[in-house]
Amino acid sequence: MEDWDAYRLILAIHRGKTLRNAAKILAVNHTTVARRLAQLNHSHGYTLVESAPSGYALTLAGHALLQTAQQVEALVLADRHAQRANHLEHSGQITLSLPPAIAQYLLLEDLGTFAKRYPQIRLVMQCNYHLVDIDNCEADIVIRVANEPCEHLVGHRAGAVYLNYYAQRDYLLNKTSDGYAWLVGTADGAQTDWIKNSPFPHAPVSLVIDDLIVRHDAASKGLGLIRGACYIADTMEQLTVVGDSEPHEFAQMWVLTHPSLVDVPRIKLLMGELYTLLKQRQHRLMGRAAKFIS
Repeated sequence: MEDWDAYRLILAIHRGKTLRNAAKILAVNHTTVARRLAQLNHSHGYTLVESAPSGYALTLAGHALLQTAQQVEALVLADRHAQRANHLEHSGQITLSLPPAIAQYLLLEDLGTFAKRYPQIRLVMQCNYHLVDIDNCEADIVIRVANEPCEHLVGHRAGAVYLNYYAQRDYLLNKTSDGYAWLVGTADGAQTDWIKNSPFPHAPVSLVIDDLIVRHDAASKGLGLIRGACYIADTMEQLTVVGDSEPHEFAQMWVLTHPSLVDVPRIKLLMGELYTLLKQRQHRLMGRAAKFIS
């Protein structure tokens, strides 16, 4: 095949297993995928993809093309990385992916200052909790909170995120411990085992709030107890540490990039800046001493 789109179709069918999943990967509708698939089978004179009980699967002939498709994809991605790296020393675009809370509470003003200091660099901030695919050029630099980041990425550990137990002062004063309840981020019991080791292990869950910042805000308004990120909770005057609990490390924080970009001057510049800023803020990440004995 000479058409890269045909190779992309083979890859999408192989990875998605169904027409709808393949359509999502290719950012088209499933009828377009079905039409292209029929054309692909017809153009080769034999079946490359066939219907299977679990969806669609490659035939032996399809698998032979799959290997070529994977090699072509690797070359295309390598070319994209090379194009990103081929800019003037401190000019061009940098796409930075980081969690919204870290952007808002730790880095926002400094990243604004960085953008003003280097006007030839266009800084694009992707603030979300989705782990972008840096291999697929979805970002140039990522800040990740993880104990085991992707091994093939390169960068530095820039401290750690610490958690503690918090509640609104009036919430603790106006209720007995029998009336306390937890605010959590997920309904998954495996993710709330920490309650057993908390100051109030028998308190029920009252609300599930998936957004990290909204959950802290809810606690500051007296809606319940939280296991909160120290760097967020300690900025909220209404929140206080529960009992004599001490901050505990949740996960490490990393500044990472793709190996092909590590020596690009503008990437190296921002990575160094991020590493320094996060290390300077480690005292905020670790939290303050307990202030309320319930």
